[in-house]
Amino acid sequence: MRKYEIDMTRHKPVVIESDDWGACEYTADPEMQKTYLEILKKYGRQDEASYTTLESTADLERLYSLLESHTDCRGRHPVFTSYTCMGNPDFDAIRANGFTEYVDIPIDKGFPSMWQRPGVIEKYLEGEKRGVWRAEYHAMLHHTSPKLWLEKVRDGEFERALFDLQNYYLLYHLPEYDGYNLREQHAMIAEGFNRFKRIFGRLPSCCVTSDAYPETEILWSALGATSIALINCRVNSGETVVYPTKPWNMQNIYGRLGDYNEKEDITYLTRNAFMEWGCTEEQIIAAAKRSWEVYHEPVIISSHRGNYCNFKPGAADAHYERLDRVLTILESLGAEYTTSAELGNAYRLGTEF
Repeated sequence: MRKYEIDMTRHKPVVIESDDWGACEYTADPEMQKTYLEILKKYGRQDEASYTTLESTADLERLYSLLESHTDCRGRHPVFTSYTCMGNPDFDAIRANGFTEYVDIPIDKGFPSMWQRPGVIEKYLEGEKRGVWRAEYHAMLHHTSPKLWLEKVRDGEFERALFDLQNYYLLYHLPEYDGYNLREQHAMIAEGFNRFKRIFGRLPSCCVTSDAYPETEILWSALGATSIALINCRVNSGETVVYPTKPWNMQNIYGRLGDYNEKEDITYLTRNAFMEWGCTEEQIIAAAKRSWEVYHEPVIISSHRGNYCNFKPGAADAHYERLDRVLTILESLGAEYTTSAELGNAYRLGTEF
């Protein structure tokens, strides 16, 4: 059902959603990344995302500074809605217990021993104060079931080689909640929300539909979330899709941005423009115009952390330059920057964004 609408004859809202912040799933530095590539070659694997890494305070400052250099028609800076992961494996503790028990490190308590990034949490909070950063909830362990991951590490030579590099991404998805019953899911999400509140002083308003089962969505709502992102996505070509690599996701190809679930009291958000690897500024702007002019809906841009935190020579520079150009063009078209939470509440409560 629909509850409230945004007058798209008067507004051109733009949200930038960015996933994966806080996740230590690939490699921590360029030397480790080289070793990772050697491991992939040894086992006949490849991974195009292998250059991405955990953000540093310098990465965040660079991003904040660029966002602060832009303003919309209301004088507001663009804001990254940053979907953040709340934990990473404690590789040292897991090895010490003989791979019998999963142990993690909350991101506000630090990062795995090979992944130190001092000051990152404080920098998140600084970004929120500067008005260019709005954290929301992504996961505990990104795209990975801790229970199933530990089983794979115990039994697999390739998986153990990655573990030794303090890398937990196995090149295939292990849905986060797979292997967990309803009570266990509740405990996992409640702990994630508690960590989020401990860091940001509030509960998350939005969750991204990553690895969610039907009951996951209900638990997110019961624990305080009011919007769920990525119920589907319309790629830059104009096709509406759900992710075929994630058939467990609670995605709905027929869902519309702003749809309301009365029983759960949540608003659904979609993504309709992609500023990712291989996407040109022309494609991104065409997708934004299509959203405004054809579908009469806000623009929600997808732009993952890996675009901006990357070891590949020149890659991050190119993505920052593209972001700068895209924002400039959007502003010339009358963009109004907002966040996922504000947009969700505009559809759910009828509030101004």
